[in-house]
Amino acid sequence: MEDRGLKVTNPAVAEDIHAEEAASTDTTSTILAEVDCNVVCNGQKDADKAQKNVAWGGDNEIIDSDENEGLDPGDKILRDLANAKPEKKKKKKKKSGKKGAAAPTGFEEYYVDVPVTPEQYEEEKAIYDPSITFSERIETAIQRYVAKRKFDSERKDLFDKYMTYGGVDSGPKMFGGGLDQHTLEDSSAADIATMTATNFVDFDKHDPRSSQYVVDFDGVLKGFLSSRLPVAFNMETEQQIKSHIAVIRNFLNYLLHHDVCPEYSDQINAARDTCNLGEKQLFSVSQACRLLPGDFNKACSVIFGGQYQGTYIGDQEWTRSLDIDKGMSEDQARRIFLAGLAAHGNNEVYEKYTKHVTKKKARIVEDAATGLEIVEMECANPEILSYYNSKENPVKGLLPLGILRVKSWNNPEDPPEDLTEEEELELASKPKETKTYTFWVEDHVMSKLFVGMKFTAHVYKLSFGVWFFDTVLGAYCSFYQVLPNEKMLGWREHKYLPPREVNRPPELQLVTREEGTEEEEAPQTLSGEGEAGEHYEQGEDIIVEE
Repeated sequence: MEDRGLKVTNPAVAEDIHAEEAASTDTTSTILAEVDCNVVCNGQKDADKAQKNVAWGGDNEIIDSDENEGLDPGDKILRDLANAKPEKKKKKKKKSGKKGAAAPTGFEEYYVDVPVTPEQYEEEKAIYDPSITFSERIETAIQRYVAKRKFDSERKDLFDKYMTYGGVDSGPKMFGGGLDQHTLEDSSAADIATMTATNFVDFDKHDPRSSQYVVDFDGVLKGFLSSRLPVAFNMETEQQIKSHIAVIRNFLNYLLHHDVCPEYSDQINAARDTCNLGEKQLFSVSQACRLLPGDFNKACSVIFGGQYQGTYIGDQEWTRSLDIDKGMSEDQARRIFLAGLAAHGNNEVYEKYTKHVTKKKARIVEDAATGLEIVEMECANPEILSYYNSKENPVKGLLPLGILRVKSWNNPEDPPEDLTEEEELELASKPKETKTYTFWVEDHVMSKLFVGMKFTAHVYKLSFGVWFFDTVLGAYCSFYQVLPNEKMLGWREHKYLPPREVNRPPELQLVTREEGTEEEEAPQTLSGEGEAGEHYEQGEDIIVEE
């Protein structure tokens, strides 16, 4: 028989189904509507197939008739529904697409500007024509360069500081809200670069007859690398230093590639050489600041009363579990000092030292804070090395010393001496005296130094003729210089600000004299009761009645 499109061949099953429909038509209809199955057959469906029962399951399993014996047809339906497995939805495979490589920033190590096309050449020939003032050409080149490079925040900060140091102002964009599509379509690349620029040259620098400003690419770069860059940016690693200098070298290469100012090509090439020199020296300076003055000079300072005396904290209980520099003990200082004196001191120095120690006269006889410039370095010779490495030597394990020769150097950043006009004239009339000093410094420290390196330190002379230094206040490159540009950093043109208006009560108002005379504030009377205290302005004169 057929019922709702379902063919049933077993009469017993058909009677049960009709009985269930009579009892609950809605429930059975719902069950049958939710079941998706094939024809259920308990008899012979085909001549060459065995008689099997078809279970009403989601996967259409075929179950042997023996398993269904003794079960009510309705129970079999409920059992099959309970065991039915829901159909698994096939997941859509996502398209595996590889993202393209990131666009170049223009600061890659081997990045090279693409060759200039004939159209670009004609355009640049017009905007960089030698008849145009240098200040206008360099401003255009800076703006176009910034538009063609992808700056991150650190590179942009460094480039802006370099521009400011060189006399180019850095400020907000001319159009802060951005440019619309119509403006972009109607403007040339040069106009767009100008409208989105943040670097400008002041109008007072456009006058070629002005002698107030001098163009010096190499001089500005030397001043920036040696005095400004180490203060404004992190210079701890060699990679950081190379990354900073690469931004400036990239800009100089752009000026040469686009022939912006051919009359200054020699200066730009010299500035590129300064970039190469700066990469080497700035990292050495950074390491020297951490290593100087060396163990021997620290030992002299501990023994004879320098800056390191009394700084040892290794004998205190609270420091034993801390991984910090605990200073140098007096016993360790004596071992290092005596080893250095035996290795480099001659007979005269050793005799004087023995005599002064016996009479307790070994002391500091001269000291000064001064600038120094390295003129010669001499590492430990084989004889001294064998002395330090000898098994019988009680100072085995100490670091061998070399000889460092320096001369006095006037640091332009040092504050001027407090002299009278007469003393200044007298000092200026005398030739500058150049002093020389000889220090003993460890070989591994001198390996980070170089001839021409400058540093400021506190130097001492001992009574038996040995010099040492302890406090290193700063170290600088061989091309260190301070430009007047330093004084212009952060400078703004003065503007007149009108006086701030103050709402005064009638009794404190200004009294106006006759026309043509100045205004004068009438003196006010303050009673002892403090009633006028509410209107009193700080800084005003108050007359108190007796």
